[in-house]
Formats: sequence, structure tokens, C-alpha cells
Amino acid sequence: MKDGRYIGVDGCRGGWIAAVLDQGKLHPQRFASLEELIDHYPEFDAFLIDMAVGLVDDQTKHRPEAAARKELKGRSSALFPIPCRQAVYVQGEAAQKETNKAVLGKSLPKQTLNILPKIREVDLFLEEHPRYRERILESHPELDFQRLKGGSLLYKKKDPEGLQERVKILQEYLPDLSLSFSEQKAKELHCQTDDLLDALCLSVTAALYAEGYCETIPEVPEKDERGLDMKLTVPVKKKVAVVTGGAHGIGKCIADAFRRQYVRVYVIDKTEGDHYVGDIADKSTLEDFVQEVLKENDGIDYLINNAPPLMKGIGECSYEEFQYALSVGVTAPFYLAELFAPYFREGSSIINISSSRDRMSQPQTESYTAAKGGIRALTHALAMSFAGRVRVNSVSPGWIDVEGTDYEGPDVLQQPAGRVGKPEDIAELVLFLCSEKAGFITGENICVDGGMTRQMIYHGDHGWNYIPQ
Repeated sequence: MKDGRYIGVDGCRGGWIAAVLDQGKLHPQRFASLEELIDHYPEFDAFLIDMAVGLVDDQTKHRPEAAARKELKGRSSALFPIPCRQAVYVQGEAAQKETNKAVLGKSLPKQTLNILPKIREVDLFLEEHPRYRERILESHPELDFQRLKGGSLLYKKKDPEGLQERVKILQEYLPDLSLSFSEQKAKELHCQTDDLLDALCLSVTAALYAEGYCETIPEVPEKDERGLDMKLTVPVKKKVAVVTGGAHGIGKCIADAFRRQYVRVYVIDKTEGDHYVGDIADKSTLEDFVQEVLKENDGIDYLINNAPPLMKGIGECSYEEFQYALSVGVTAPFYLAELFAPYFREGSSIINISSSRDRMSQPQTESYTAAKGGIRALTHALAMSFAGRVRVNSVSPGWIDVEGTDYEGPDVLQQPAGRVGKPEDIAELVLFLCSEKAGFITGENICVDGGMTRQMIYHGDHGWNYIPQ
């Protein structure tokens, strides 16, 4: 997240809990009133609060709860009915219920009556401080948590499992956060742990809002009689990318590039690390990996088949090794596409990483070259089978230096582009092909090799000399 001041506020008994992300540092605090909070933090980059902003005064106007409840589905009760403005300013629960029934045709539940004084406090504050009317925005932590996770929450927020589930979601943005820290800090602030986690979720959402990764429910909000937008500001639904061989080299560069674009990335690689460790040549491993991804998400958006096959030639490659190379380079990409087929979301892409060796070879490279040629052909076949649902393209890298070597001399001079390739050259193209900007490109292979495969070579021409071994 970019440096800035992002404030998330949730109500608690007797006050407000504010989670302030200030220049990358977290400051959970308690305030007796909204006035006191703003006196302490008059300036900020984004401010989200879990309390109604904007109130209806008749049945012709609509707040966002109905649309938001559809998304929360089985947990729609987490969104309490919001009273009309008239009910907010009468005293006594009986009068509040009767007033709301007279204006909106329905009474008010106990949960709403409990927070009605805080709704009044927010409404009065915005009336008395016009400069904050478009800066203090309403959100809802349960909806934000669900958007940040990419799928429905499994546990209630007050249950131990629910607290841990929400901490895990927030750790993607606040890596040092732990449940023990949250429980201890909540104790110090005299609030419930779930109140603090809600405030933390709102501060993370505020940071995403500042970076342009939020949207509103509804897309075009109505205004109340005071001109306040009645909307929920929530994270955009997070996209999901799967990258094979994503622990190092080109794959890691692609995975990191996706992460910088607010994409949740799942990596499978044989190398040990903080990802799914497994060999994609194994059928059961692929099936288990796919289940792990779908356990946390209701679908995926990008499948990047990058894992490199074995490179051995006809002089040393055994039958089993050749089959293994094809399993990694062709069979696994096909099977992953098949397993994920029902779960590709609208606008999805598959990108297969081939190689310039899919069209030219050195001696003793048969296993690798066959696999790379196979995945290039698989690309246009899948593009036809997935037509109208998923775009499928392949990228064929040439010489890509993954070690950061400073090449010079012949290594550089032989390249028409004037340099050796970098992993970023491939990652940027992959992101482009996955984007809407490439929406008319499918079934295509793009070679990224600095022009090497277009260079015609003859002995004695332009300094080239053939020296047979």
C-alpha cells in the first residue's frame, strides 16, 4: 500500500475505534466522539466508517442495503435496517419505532435501535462540518472482508474461527498482524476483538480506495435530502491468478507483477517456499492444488502455465524423462485448464509460456523443444474450445536473464534489440494479454526474443563466422 493516512472507524460501546494507517504504521485508538477523532486527525487521504452516511426521509428514496444483502447472501442479517432521518431525531425507542413505521412502513429491530445514537452523531457531524461531507464515506466490514477474501466468509465474526479467518485476510495487507496482537490491543482499548478487526478492515479498504481499487454500491447512488450520497464504498472484487513455476525466474516476476495490481496469486512450484509445493507432472497434485485454490475463491481469472520442462537431448534423454517433460510442459497445462474450466470468470485469460525454441533448436534439446512446441499448439486449440469464454494466448521468450547478470560484448551485440532480455519483458506482456486492452487477441503466440529469430545468419556476413565443432 502507498504511504498516506488511511482511517477506518467502527463503533463500540461508549465510543469509536479508529484504526489509523499512517505512513505504513498502524495506530489503533479509541475516541469518545467523532468530533474528538477529527480534532486528532483533521487531515487524511481516506476515511471509511461503519455507520450510515445519508438517510432517507420517505419511501421514494433508497439506501444501498438491499443490493449489498444480495451479495452477502446467507449473512445478510449483518446489514441492519437503517432508520429514516425523522426516527433518528425523536427520543425513546417506542417513538423511534413508531416514527419509522409511519415514514417507511416498518418498525426497527433492537440492533438498529442500539446504534441509532451513533447514526445521529454521524449525521449531525456531517451537517455541522460540510468539508467532510464527501470525505467521510460509509462502508461495511463484512462486505469488505468478503471482497478482500474473494469468496464467502466461513465463520461468524465473534467465533474464534471467525476471528482467525479475518486476521488471515488482513495479513495480506498487514503482514505483522496476529490474532494475539488484536486481542491484546482490543483489551487495552476496552472493545471487542471483532470491533478492532472491523476497524482494521475499514482502514485497509480506505487505503485501497486511495489507490483506486474500490467501487460503490450502488454504482450510481441516490442522494438524501441534504445532498449526501447514499452508498457503500467497498473493494473491487479481487481477481485471482494461478502461476505454475512461480517461485523464481520469469514465473516469480509474473506473480509479483500481478500482486502489484491487486490480484490474489496462487503459485505451485517444486521449490520449497510460502506457496503450494508440488510437482505438476503428478495428476493428483494438480487436483489437490486446484481444490486448495477453489476452497478460498469462487473462481479464477488468470491461469499462467509457466513451469519449465526438462531439457535433455536424444543422446541422453530416456523414454521416462521425455514423457516427464511433456507432462510438465503440455499435459499439466491442459489438465489445469480442464479442471478450472467451470470456474473461469468473465474476462478470463490463459497465458501459456512457450519459448523461441518452439520454432528453432540447438542440438540435444528435444525434450524441452517438443514440450514448448506442444504448448504453442495447445494454445490455439484451447482458444477455439474456450471461444467466447476465455482468451488463450502464448508467449515465446528468447534469451531471458533471470540472474541479473551484466552482459556485454557478443552476448549483447548479437541481439537486434541491443541487450539480453529481462523477466520484466515477459511479465509486462503477460499482464497486457490478460487485460481488457488485449480483448481482441486470442489464439495468438507472441515471440519476445529481441529479434533473434528474425535475424538471418550467413557465414562471413556481418561478422558472423561458422566454426564447426
